[in-house]
Amino acid sequence: RTSRPAKARENQARVRERRLELKSTAMGDGQENFSPELLRAYYRRVFPAELMCRWLGYGTGTAASAQSRLLRRREFSFTTGDDVYIRYLSYEDAAAFRKDLCDKLPFKIDLGAIFSAPPSEHKKFKVFAPVQRELIFDIDLTDYDFLGVNAGKIETCDACWPVMAVAVKAIERILRQDFGFKHLLWVYSGRRGIHCWVSDERARNLSNEGRSAVADYMSLQIKDGRMAVQVPMHPTLAAIHRDVIKPFLEGSMLSPDGQGLLETEAGWAALCAMLGDKELEAQLVSEFGKKNTGAERWEHLKRTLERKKMSRIALELEFSLAYPRLDVNVSKSMNHLLKSPWCAHPKTGRVCVCFDANKVDDFVPSDVPTLGQVLAEINNFDAAAALKGTSEAVSDTTLPAADKTRLKEPMALFAKFVRALEADERGAQVAAARALAPPVSF
Repeated sequence: RTSRPAKARENQARVRERRLELKSTAMGDGQENFSPELLRAYYRRVFPAELMCRWLGYGTGTAASAQSRLLRRREFSFTTGDDVYIRYLSYEDAAAFRKDLCDKLPFKIDLGAIFSAPPSEHKKFKVFAPVQRELIFDIDLTDYDFLGVNAGKIETCDACWPVMAVAVKAIERILRQDFGFKHLLWVYSGRRGIHCWVSDERARNLSNEGRSAVADYMSLQIKDGRMAVQVPMHPTLAAIHRDVIKPFLEGSMLSPDGQGLLETEAGWAALCAMLGDKELEAQLVSEFGKKNTGAERWEHLKRTLERKKMSRIALELEFSLAYPRLDVNVSKSMNHLLKSPWCAHPKTGRVCVCFDANKVDDFVPSDVPTLGQVLAEINNFDAAAALKGTSEAVSDTTLPAADKTRLKEPMALFAKFVRALEADERGAQVAAARALAPPVSF
């Protein structure tokens, strides 16, 4: 079985190899990654409008009462290529949604709450308020300021994916084990972040106060430049520290084969700045220069803090380097918009794909296809199919467009997520109907 540090090194190597491939492709074929023409073809042929509407409608698409059909009360928001921001859009079905996508060509799609009335008709109603919404989480690499991520250089974002993987593992542990949520959809933002959509009915019906309580429970406050951790630790934090944070620090963050934070003067200066003690910071920065490796610097730091009876600061530094940095304002309000899965990032062209939290260490952001690559893969697949025999060619060309591309696996994962949700919704509806049924007497 591959050890965690070895797995981290293997994934870092894959990132470096893929980076070279991308540079070669960019220099060689000049393929366009994002344009209005590519966007129109993607929305028409690939974007999973039907699955999206099944997800966002939660099994109510065939409800007899229009008011009971949740999709028509869901807010969609578009940002066009010339930065026109269109709010309060809503749709009766997937066909209407897809048509508007192809007509308006949004460069960005945001999803909002389910409201008391259709958002497109909100001016008709005196009372128009959000009544339901997924519990959402947004994690962005730029909030990890010590990493020095340059959002303009996608390779610096890709190299820091292990930090996002740690966030996924920690949040999964809390949401599933501490709160009992089941339906978590994880989405890559296309450049430097990840989103989590908790879609359980219990999560969707949380008040803003309930959302705030969950977000606050999951967050650690920054104090004196680092995350404050109480000792003895909460059992959840202790488990995350043991099972997630420490292996990550050893295998990636402090490893020269990973982020190698303490391999450079800029890195160890950023770490020492978290100490909140200028005199100690200056002492350690000076002493670090005499050490040969990041591992030696880390051990020297821990020994120094232990000698000064400041061991808790070492623990807080470990959390500061690895624990999820949530944008809590996104999570606390039911009315907060968040970028939709399956749109494409206009800066990178990459599709905002779903990924499997259980395989997060195997996810390589640079493997996510751009719009240009998706359309090229479809054309290449169809061209190859045309060279086959008639029956095989017909079979191949009638496949869903996504199945002809690298989007096949993430699309299947999304479909599996939607089916599980629908099964739970049907079960809840059957249970509710039985509870209302009159008792049968014999």
